[in-house]
Amino acid sequence: MNRHLRWAFALALLPIAACSSNPPPAPVAVAPAPPALAAVDQTFANAAASSDATEIQAAQLAKTKTKAPRIIHFADRMIADHTKSTQQLTTILQSKGVTPTATPGDLTALQAESGRRFDRDYMRGQVTAHIAAVKLFQDEIANGQDADIKSFAQATLPTIQDHLKMARAISGFHG
Repeated sequence: MNRHLRWAFALALLPIAACSSNPPPAPVAVAPAPPALAAVDQTFANAAASSDATEIQAAQLAKTKTKAPRIIHFADRMIADHTKSTQQLTTILQSKGVTPTATPGDLTALQAESGRRFDRDYMRGQVTAHIAAVKLFQDEIANGQDADIKSFAQATLPTIQDHLKMARAISGFHG
């Protein structure tokens, strides 16, 4: 019977507990998720990040394979400029809650080369890559929807155009 008495007492206290002066806890405010990037901007960001990664790796390879001072200077510039570009784009994307997907290109064929053949193929590859990069950045400027990413593309495009001009001058190849 003692057990029944305890249950009765507990049930009798329920209405009193319900009238307590403590208000229920306020709902927790959740910050809205940053808006997702439009597909055109996400595609651009991934392609630009992949291009930067490829340029940096190819330039590092060039510094170990070439003896030509002009190509070494060009490679140093590629590493510096594309590292800066990567940092700027990453900062913009992180502020939007997005991480770019950078997939470097395949440099296997270039790694197997040496001497003048390496120099020629590296620089021709640079012309081709920078022609594609100029188009990529121009497309983002024309069609992108995110103002920050479009602004990044506009600010970076002259550097890429300068890289293309340098690569053409060194290689004599115009693509």
